[in-house]
Amino acid sequence: MAATHFLPASSLRIRLVLVGLLCWLSTVSASLAQPTDAVVRTRQGKVQGGQQGNLWVFQGIPYARPPVGTLRFRPPQPAARWQGIKNTRQFGSRALQGGPGTIQGQEDCLYLNVWAPAPIRQRRPVVVWVHGGAFTGGSGQENDTWTFAAQDTIVAVSFNYRLGSLGFLELGSQLGPRYAQAGNCGLLDAVAALRWVRQNIAAFGGDPSRVTVMGESAGAKLVGALLVTPAAQGLFQQVILESGAVQAIRDTATAAAVTRQLLRQLHLSDARALLTLPADSLIRAQSRFASGAGGLQVFGPVLDGKTIPQPPLVYLKTSRPIRVLMGTNRNEAELFTGPGSVIAQPSETALQQVFGTRNSPYVWEAYQQSRHSQPALTDWNAVLTDYLYRLASYRLALMLAEKSTLVWLYRFDYADAITRPIHAQELAFVWNAPMGTSAAATTAAAVPLRSKASNPTLAALMHRYWAQFIKTGQPGVGWPAYTASHREVMLFDTNSRAEPILAPYQDPAFPMQGYAR
Repeated sequence: MAATHFLPASSLRIRLVLVGLLCWLSTVSASLAQPTDAVVRTRQGKVQGGQQGNLWVFQGIPYARPPVGTLRFRPPQPAARWQGIKNTRQFGSRALQGGPGTIQGQEDCLYLNVWAPAPIRQRRPVVVWVHGGAFTGGSGQENDTWTFAAQDTIVAVSFNYRLGSLGFLELGSQLGPRYAQAGNCGLLDAVAALRWVRQNIAAFGGDPSRVTVMGESAGAKLVGALLVTPAAQGLFQQVILESGAVQAIRDTATAAAVTRQLLRQLHLSDARALLTLPADSLIRAQSRFASGAGGLQVFGPVLDGKTIPQPPLVYLKTSRPIRVLMGTNRNEAELFTGPGSVIAQPSETALQQVFGTRNSPYVWEAYQQSRHSQPALTDWNAVLTDYLYRLASYRLALMLAEKSTLVWLYRFDYADAITRPIHAQELAFVWNAPMGTSAAATTAAAVPLRSKASNPTLAALMHRYWAQFIKTGQPGVGWPAYTASHREVMLFDTNSRAEPILAPYQDPAFPMQGYAR
């Protein structure tokens, strides 16, 4: 039998202490190598975010003062400075929104989020996401824009802005010059968020001279309004407009009519009561006439002569050049014509709710002229798609191309057992987010997993084009620019390709403003 040797108790204790010390040092070393939080200094103060996969994530950073009390219906004011380190690991409250029985969010809603690729050391391109929701719903946390940070080393930003009557209620005609910009509070919130990006994004590894503003639906329309807002000029270099252009900008007569309608719903004769009325009451009242398909175009920015000084196409003819990627989906309107919708069936009266009394006759006449060429509902959806989205997008693209602005135009046509080319369906393909992840739970390891999009190959292609545009200012090989002489459009389908569209649908009599009363 081999001899067994025993260490003295004191030596054994020493060895155990040394092993424990080595384990502790190893743990500390690993912790230092892969920290779980980060502190970044902004102009307002220090913020602390957390690490999720290969990203540093900062949520709920205030970019303006809470628009409450005397600041209701007023332009956003700079965020207050703070001492110490602000924990930014939770999203800020969404803007107040909802229907008669489901009020969500708060007036105190002006917060933004940053997803920064680690390490935060260099100047990377920046994409700023503007959420949609008919200007009455949505928030900056409901998106997968973080995929550009996780997959493409792009700094991604999203933000909330005031919605509905709190963000876009025209009050200058009711309350005088002090509230002359009340109809553009939501737009001015976007300007304030972009100004915060210009001043602070370098601390998160972003390049303030390489900013792309990207939006879908109402988000795209708000980005379109930024194009014609002098206060926003110089805060970004290029834009992505998905299913939206500049058609949401309303004249003061239309905006004032919406204000009077809200006052009637509230049984008020004096608009000054709106300054102190409980915010929930405002949201419940607006939902009675601006919800569902009937509320798609009721709210939006206002041509107030100050925030937006000129009609959009007039202003853009002399504005500085900007790079634009924009497009629509083939059957946009089918999202809004399902059972129970006010526009589920062809109706001249229903069109007045969607387009206003001045614009609805044009849409009804177009439907009457086309309804014998296809089944009634097919024609109805096609006409609604044209007048809600396509007409405005093509009109803007052609005007920009004629003034030598770089424009890339697309149309999303893809359909399968899961996906139809209706409103918002392209988003899953553009983001190409992996299944089972969200903006709140980003993991680098999840990126190669199955895409949320029903066709991962197409999703990879579209995401690559968008990322390349954000990084370089052009989408890349295979997607030619849309010019006045070469009107080629990128069609995204099973066989994606560029094709000429020489004569997109136009109605010269229909105004650029989509909703008019």
